[in-house]
Amino acid sequence: MTPVQSKLWQLLAQPHWRCVHPERLPLAPRPPLAVAQVRVVLGQGKNLPTWLQTDLLHALSLSETQFQIIDETEWLAQQQPNAPVLLGFDLTSEQQAVGWQGHLPLTAQQKRELWSYLCRCYFAP
Repeated sequence: MTPVQSKLWQLLAQPHWRCVHPERLPLAPRPPLAVAQVRVVLGQGKNLPTWLQTDLLHALSLSETQFQIIDETEWLAQQQPNAPVLLGFDLTSEQQAVGWQGHLPLTAQQKRELWSYLCRCYFAP
């Protein structure tokens, strides 16, 4: 398929084949992106510190596609999309869908609670 045919195929939402070696078929339709394993919801106007994002990515062995940061207003507008691990920082109100909530900068107690929550999600039987 040419790139135009491939995009048209995707636009029409036609079923497409799965290839074990996609590098061999550069013009084949791309497989869908992986769903976020960890979604971080940030309060309005807040930014996640780079050190915390790096720590989470390394500790949980996640790729960039498995880790999503989303603003609270956007998250609410999308009707609160879920993820296996849903974290909230500086949210304007308590959200039941969020697995763990805290405020930045994290206190020692909040860090312990966060890592405990992540260990339960990832390493508990």
